[in-house]
Amino acid sequence: METTLFSTQKDIKSNPFYDRRVAYTGSFSLESRTLSKLLKEWGADVNNTISKSTRFVLVGQNPDTEKIQKLDTLQHDGFTIRRLSQEDLDYILRGEKWEEYATSNEVVKDLNFTIEHFNQHHYMFDNGVCNRIAGKELYFCEGFRKDKYAISQIAGNLAAWCNHMLSSQIQIFVLSNSTIEKLRRGEKDENILMIQNYYNRNKSEKFDFSFMTEDDILNFALLWVNTHNDKVLLSLYERYMESEY
Repeated sequence: METTLFSTQKDIKSNPFYDRRVAYTGSFSLESRTLSKLLKEWGADVNNTISKSTRFVLVGQNPDTEKIQKLDTLQHDGFTIRRLSQEDLDYILRGEKWEEYATSNEVVKDLNFTIEHFNQHHYMFDNGVCNRIAGKELYFCEGFRKDKYAISQIAGNLAAWCNHMLSSQIQIFVLSNSTIEKLRRGEKDENILMIQNYYNRNKSEKFDFSFMTEDDILNFALLWVNTHNDKVLLSLYERYMESEY
């Protein structure tokens, strides 16, 4: 590939890197110093500390593990940072496909909630009878197969704080089985969209919400009943299973 500082006839200010913060890690067809100089000539703000302000990260061969982890975390948290390969870099430097690489210079948080988010933040009971929701504030979403107020009473009897309104104090979102089944198929119901939009609107810079499922609560309730002979909790469990939503 040509190493000239500008090899196209286009206006250099219209290239994707112009006035954008760019980082790179790993090895490329250009030596590191030459690549840095080239990017700066194209108007990029070259800073290899990856942050939410970074707009592009060029990932070459044998990239730095910590930088890739940082990039993965920021993307997981919803920050729109483009990850580019040597092939992408070649296209841009040849003046090709610039419109495909165009990106805003604003820091945008636009979380795309997937099943990986749920799996990574799934707050589970352990194998013993340790009540991990005691003292936690839970938000019950919609779509439970039975009456959600009945299942919230089960959680309340397990010493959890049950909330049916969004607030910054919520520690765990409780999702229905149907919501999770849809998410595994790549479908987002109104609960997932609500959580996604709630996070994108708030000031948090890290997606650190926790999630439990309908079955997590019910299965632990049964375990608790069988271990402690808790007849009150058993009656609440039976009430839920017999209820209609």
